[in-house]
Amino acid sequence: MRAMTYKNRRIEIAEVPMPVPGPGQLLVRTLACAVCASDHHYVDHPDVNAADKSGMRVDAPDCDVIMGHEFCAEIVDYGPDCQKTLPIGTRVTSIPVLMRPDEPARIVGYSPEAPGGYGEYFLLTEFLAREVPDTVPVEHIAVNDALAVGWFYSRAGMEQVAEQGTVHLVIGCGAIGASVVAGLKLRGAQKIIAADLSAERRAIARELGADVVVDPREESPFAAWRREAWGSPEEVHDRVRQIGLPTQVVYECAGVKGVLTDIAENCAAGAYVLSAGGSHVDEISSTVAHLKGLIIQWGGGPEFEDWYGCLDMILDGKLDPVLFIGETIGLDQLPDAFERARSSSAPLRIVWKADND
Repeated sequence: MRAMTYKNRRIEIAEVPMPVPGPGQLLVRTLACAVCASDHHYVDHPDVNAADKSGMRVDAPDCDVIMGHEFCAEIVDYGPDCQKTLPIGTRVTSIPVLMRPDEPARIVGYSPEAPGGYGEYFLLTEFLAREVPDTVPVEHIAVNDALAVGWFYSRAGMEQVAEQGTVHLVIGCGAIGASVVAGLKLRGAQKIIAADLSAERRAIARELGADVVVDPREESPFAAWRREAWGSPEEVHDRVRQIGLPTQVVYECAGVKGVLTDIAENCAAGAYVLSAGGSHVDEISSTVAHLKGLIIQWGGGPEFEDWYGCLDMILDGKLDPVLFIGETIGLDQLPDAFERARSSSAPLRIVWKADND
């Protein structure tokens, strides 16, 4: 089969063997797969992969690693010990985890043993696979994983505060930041501020429900937050003066070095900071975080309820993913698209579709 492989620190289209499903696994044919920034992190930070003690991702430079964990596919064959409740030809998707008997689970696309949707065929765990109807476009299904991340963080952020009038601040309006905005809006957040350098991404955030959008080159997002939440952009360092004022909730969705540092330095005392982006190489002063009494959540989602719950909303028409899909391509265009997706000027999601080949 053909696939975009990552081997010897190089990305290219290559012929590779067809994967063979093990016990409880499905062989599926890729219908659509989206390019995710997590794949850029996998390529750029092999030290992080090698340090993953869970075994869910591995650094295997001498092997063909086929990334791609945001997908829609159809069942082609079953491995041993499958229940076969879904017939061959069924269109499916799944939270991207490949279970292996007596072996560590793998994240789909982050090890040679768990090839992903950047190839023509890959493997899924049968009991995690969810049937999806033929009436929903495959590219809409493929971006569910990104939307589910935002659905998780919006839930976590809303659960942190009970005050009426809390203003939520989203830093970075790529696919994850945009999905956080969409999630907050669907959950009934009173006011959402979204900040990004890209005018196009700010416009998408506005369309998804942001009440205020900010270009950080023109105004500090934190000053904008204080104006909207507290009625004045003035900095307040005295925690006693903050008594009775709304708590700040900040979603870091940029994944760029320095953003978390900036948030810690400029956020309000007692803020809840949810790091969804994560640059892998940022620094936060523990003194600043301690003096401000910051609560920081590092990653953590999506949970199963968020992933499949978000999928249900797409299937039921309650969540429209169309704004997330900026471009569809064929497999041969994938290496170029993978590099272009690094840019802040790229669409929120570029999706390769089998019928584009």
